Amino acid sequence: MTEPIPRPPADDAPVADHDRYWLDHVYQGDRQRQLTVRAVLTGCVIGGVMSISNLYVGLKIGWGLGVAITSAVLAFSLFSVLEKVFKLEHFTLLENNTMQTAASAAGYMSSAGLVSAIPALFLVSKTRLELGQMMVWVAAISLLGIVAAIPVKRKLINQERLRFPSGVAAAETLRSLHAEGSEGTIKGRALAVGGVIGSILAWMREGMHLLPDKFAAFGPAMALRSIAFEPSLVMIAAGAIMGVRVTFWMFVAGLGSRWLLADWLLDQGFITCGKLAPGVVCGHDTLPYAPINAWTLWPGVALMVAHNLMGLILQLPKMITGIRHTLSGKAPPMDPRLAAVEVPSSWFFSGLVSVGAACIALQYMWFGIPPHWGALAVALSMALAFVAARSVGETDTNPVGAMGKVTQLVFGGVMRGQVNANLLAANVTAGAASHAGDLLTDMKAGYLVGARPRYQVIAQVCGVGVGAVFASLGYVFLVQPEQLGGEKWPAPAAMVWAKVAELLSKGIGSLEFHKLAAMEVAAATGAILAIAEVLAPAKWRKFLPSVAGIGIAMTVGFSSSFSMFMGACLAWLAQRGWPKLAERFTVVLASGFIAGETLMAVVLIAWRVLSDKM
Repeated sequence: MTEPIPRPPADDAPVADHDRYWLDHVYQGDRQRQLTVRAVLTGCVIGGVMSISNLYVGLKIGWGLGVAITSAVLAFSLFSVLEKVFKLEHFTLLENNTMQTAASAAGYMSSAGLVSAIPALFLVSKTRLELGQMMVWVAAISLLGIVAAIPVKRKLINQERLRFPSGVAAAETLRSLHAEGSEGTIKGRALAVGGVIGSILAWMREGMHLLPDKFAAFGPAMALRSIAFEPSLVMIAAGAIMGVRVTFWMFVAGLGSRWLLADWLLDQGFITCGKLAPGVVCGHDTLPYAPINAWTLWPGVALMVAHNLMGLILQLPKMITGIRHTLSGKAPPMDPRLAAVEVPSSWFFSGLVSVGAACIALQYMWFGIPPHWGALAVALSMALAFVAARSVGETDTNPVGAMGKVTQLVFGGVMRGQVNANLLAANVTAGAASHAGDLLTDMKAGYLVGARPRYQVIAQVCGVGVGAVFASLGYVFLVQPEQLGGEKWPAPAAMVWAKVAELLSKGIGSLEFHKLAAMEVAAATGAILAIAEVLAPAKWRKFLPSVAGIGIAMTVGFSSSFSMFMGACLAWLAQRGWPKLAERFTVVLASGFIAGETLMAVVLIAWRVLSDKM
């Protein structure tokens, strides 16, 4: 008879007790296959493909969507079929964890600047990175994040046992998939169904041209302003994942800014219709989207930046204490068995020297950032990556945007007037923070299911390398740079980065008085809401306006906000009517819709590009 597993030590027990319990009762790295070629390759390919979906969605709405759980379901379903058909060895839970780590690393490559700093670089200076440069750059700054995660992993996960909610969810998903039963197969089929439906819709719209890009549901005059319905499952599915609160405020702010505010701005003479066809008079019925967006993005940027920075200031004492707690004090002695599976400290030092030097050299060679300022960017990135890692562990939120803004402010002072340097130095910080948080989230899942940590680092490195290729190729095929900031590719994150860089370069006095006044009001509002989010009782916080939702709505077309709000409402109705089914399938189906539609759109665009060149 199997002896029952003893209860884990109390939270305040010595670290050595927790290490011993983990090694004796959780660790499975010596009993299951983990770092296999098939697991890493599968993760790299799935994550690489999903990086294109994240790139597409990020350039549309500024958000990235989850990769880890979707990839785990897809890989489990794939290998379940392959095992039956080709009699392959069983795909283990730890192999799936390795696959998930590689997929997550590859899938989040868009966060290494492809939806922010790199398109912003074109917006402010018309500078384009060559494909090879793009691949090397995003890979280098992402590897810096992996290096930054190594010295704090044991502190945040083993010793402090921070929650890392997404890591916990990923571990629970892995356990449920690999338990007895057919749950994983059912979810895999749902994912496939969503993918097929999304692909068909994209084919009908982009390939057969049977569907328009937008339906003028509110009349042709409103459609000029982007107040229309966009037949896109990507936006509907993204809204279903994001929830009602954010998308409601996107709907309200988008409608208000493109309708009521736009009419007032035109009446006051603060905006005009721009160039119109001969004989067309500028008025409420002929006002297009572009001049509205060119005005509203300024208060939208001010709102989000002020909110992020005030939130950072309010958390500063806690962050300083956290950094001291993370980096100070002598590490407790490590069990020799644990030392054999943990990530060696030599990997950190060798990675810091090699990857840090590469980042400094690339900044100098390609962007004209002197080596001493490049070294400052790397040092800031390491420190802020620690901050981001702790934030992810405590709140499941990675403040990548806020971390980038800190570096932008620093470089606005030390390299005044140099917008390219401002953007790319901040890109180092954002890319490093993103991948430090991602790796530690994956390692939390690995810790819970008993994986070998050093194998996860290897899988993460592989994912970054392959993801850099997929995401960069996706960017080149998807994006006509001249369309950035327009209705097709609003690139809201890039617009924020670009406007901050321009403002720091030219000075705030360069703006018209009405834009400046709007920015002041928006910045004050953002700061007040950040304070309210800290001081308000928890039960009231959900009623506060979503700053992210309002800010994004002021930088993208209303049709996207409308579709996302519809998706959130549909998901809410499903949750109310069929809660168990909604919990099981909402994210899976939505992920399938997004993957199917975006990938078919990319294939069709690539086909057209290649056909034109042949």
